Amino acid sequence: MLILVIPPVVAAAALGLYFLTTFRLAAWRRVPWEWLAVMLAATSFAVARAVRAPSAATIVAAALTWAIVVFSAWFLFSFTMYGPREDRPRVGERFPDFTLPTSDGATFSFAEARGRRVLLIFYRGTW
Repeated sequence: MLILVIPPVVAAAALGLYFLTTFRLAAWRRVPWEWLAVMLAATSFAVARAVRAPSAATIVAAALTWAIVVFSAWFLFSFTMYGPREDRPRVGERFPDFTLPTSDGATFSFAEARGRRVLLIFYRGTW
């Protein structure tokens, strides 16, 4: 009976470890292949078990594992940095004008800085 629980737990743990390594350890990758591979391996094991010994429990375990993998793939490629972003500027597009306060209390306007070299640094995260 324990062997039926292992594939869904492994798939869910892989998704949890993806979040842990990405957000706590800052291990960013363009595509998280290792986590997807672990999830697909768990799904393959569950499906193979359901095919070899079909029962309600093995089919439910395989379906649950498959659902976790499908949700994970949908989430990773839709709502994370791997998904398409339409709101970002494209290469060659003019950067939008903005005005921000500076550290000395003045105001910086990007429109006034046109024609000069400007280094813009964007910090990701919270302070």
